Amino acid sequence: MLAVGSTLTGCVEQGFTQLSKADLFQQVRLQTVDVLLVVDNSCSMVEEQNKLATNFDSFIQFFTDANVDWQIGVVTTDMYQEQFSGRLIGGDDEIILVDADGRAEDEVAWDKSWPVGPGVVFSLDPTYFTVTSNDNMNHWCMDVAASPGVVNTGCGGTGTGADDRYGSVLISEFVPDPEGVDDNLGEWLELTNISDADVDLTGWGLVDAGRNAYSFPSGAMIAAGGTLVLGRSADSAVNGGIPVDLAFDDLFTLNNHDLFLTPETDDPAAVFSEMVAQGITGSGTEMGLQAAYSAVTEPLVSTENAGFLREDANLSVLIVSDEQDASPLTVDDYLNGLVAVKGEEAFRDHSKMNISAVVGDTPPEFEGQPSCSSRNGDAKYGSRYVYAVAATNGLMDSICAADFSPLVQELGLTLSGLQVDFALSRVPELDTLAVSLYADETDESKIGELTLDADYSYIEETNSIHFEYDQIPDSQTYISVEYTIRSGT
Repeated sequence: MLAVGSTLTGCVEQGFTQLSKADLFQQVRLQTVDVLLVVDNSCSMVEEQNKLATNFDSFIQFFTDANVDWQIGVVTTDMYQEQFSGRLIGGDDEIILVDADGRAEDEVAWDKSWPVGPGVVFSLDPTYFTVTSNDNMNHWCMDVAASPGVVNTGCGGTGTGADDRYGSVLISEFVPDPEGVDDNLGEWLELTNISDADVDLTGWGLVDAGRNAYSFPSGAMIAAGGTLVLGRSADSAVNGGIPVDLAFDDLFTLNNHDLFLTPETDDPAAVFSEMVAQGITGSGTEMGLQAAYSAVTEPLVSTENAGFLREDANLSVLIVSDEQDASPLTVDDYLNGLVAVKGEEAFRDHSKMNISAVVGDTPPEFEGQPSCSSRNGDAKYGSRYVYAVAATNGLMDSICAADFSPLVQELGLTLSGLQVDFALSRVPELDTLAVSLYADETDESKIGELTLDADYSYIEETNSIHFEYDQIPDSQTYISVEYTIRSGT
């Protein structure tokens, strides 16, 4: 059993006896947490959404590495349009084929009503081979075998056949949720040239309403009446046996029906990027607090958002906006409502429910002035969000910050519940510090020894050992700290 206590180390000059000390700590158990991200989708938020998507890769990675039991859902600040209004954003996506001038040649968009699932192939019925037909789910065959690079078979369509009056190349087949391989290897789509002339795709691209953007390489061609298959991987040995002509890797991804992210989500960073890139078509009257409250209360919590809010999980809300909150109730009304969702204990323990924000966080010197400014524009002071953060011991950062990663990492660490500082019971002689990690309380479970200033640091002001973001001991690991007590302390 690991020892805890003090022992004599021998006599020193002037008859004093120096003591050695052994402090034993155990890293806390990881928390279970539901993270609700509220993203401003008004016309001024493009760059901020992109920054959020980029920086939150590290947030997801921290949760994944730390083995946190997490879920992440996204809503917008728009409470006017029905497709938003507190509803979790997920499962919707689109493929847009654009020419060298950026004009849309073809587009297919799917939402939660489409039967996306493992191995489901969406194959356009040949009788609807026209770029004006792709947005109708009923024009797609879904009970057929994949046929990448092969002319599609019909499924009872009653269209008039190929029609290239409005374009020559169309999206004819796609698989957003491959079966048997991960999404980041097996997603693919097929293009068909319905004209009688070869088409040079140099400068053409695939985009969506979010951050996806793939450009065809110089010299890419699609023959008259031919097909071209694009996918995440061109290696048929790992992509499910698909004969991919061009690989777009992570530059283009296809969403499944994931309403929210979990540790089991395929390629969660890519899906998260799609979720937060909500565009700029949302209402200019931003209601972040109302959206958060609506997302986790009836009727949505047991209908369209069912499964996101877990009884045993903490709830953490992160709001990202460059405007003041315009929700109709008082901030305290929303705080009381959100706390009540997690029960009476949450009124005393803010880890059960807290709000963080990336907003205009500094009051302007004069009324009417922005809280902060950046190359992306001005941000108004979000006083209601600032109040909510302070009341729940959340974290705050400026929407004008060039980099969101410091907040993201701190938030990930805070929500995980892992401890980074361990206060020693006595003041040590630094050159005697011996820190070791153990899997349990037995000597035989020793994981390894740590080195001062390489694996941890000592903080004189708090008499504690401190671990940085990438040094934190795993959940429930034992930390043994042995040292000689400093003379005179």
